[in-house]
Amino acid sequence: MKRRASTLALFVALAPGCSVNSLLNQMDAESEKSIDLICDCTNVFPDRAACEAQFGSFLSPFDRECLEDALAVDKKASKKSLECFVDQHREYNDCLEDMLVCDEADSWEGCQPLLRPDACPRLPADVEAALKPCGTNDDD
Repeated sequence: MKRRASTLALFVALAPGCSVNSLLNQMDAESEKSIDLICDCTNVFPDRAACEAQFGSFLSPFDRECLEDALAVDKKASKKSLECFVDQHREYNDCLEDMLVCDEADSWEGCQPLLRPDACPRLPADVEAALKPCGTNDDD
């Protein structure tokens, strides 16, 4: 009984770091880091607001609660996709830190090939269907 309780406690302690919500937070943080890296190059854009408008957060087009609910339809598959996206975005930010030259407006473009959503596991059809109403853009 004691062994079972300690295993359960370990699982509960580790689970929040691997949750869909945690991965969404990591994706958002990596996206914000990209924006900061690029938008700190003030000579490329007239001002920070113009830059931020160009490079909005990865998650900004989505209603967060809807997104979390949709990804929860198949948490295991969603986690695999999200982990891949987070890893790619980290590599992208590492590249930006190494290659971005503020006096060269296109220096960040060399990092673009690192963002390859098609290289990540696809979300299951039921998750993709649940994601459709999550966009906050009502222009469709």
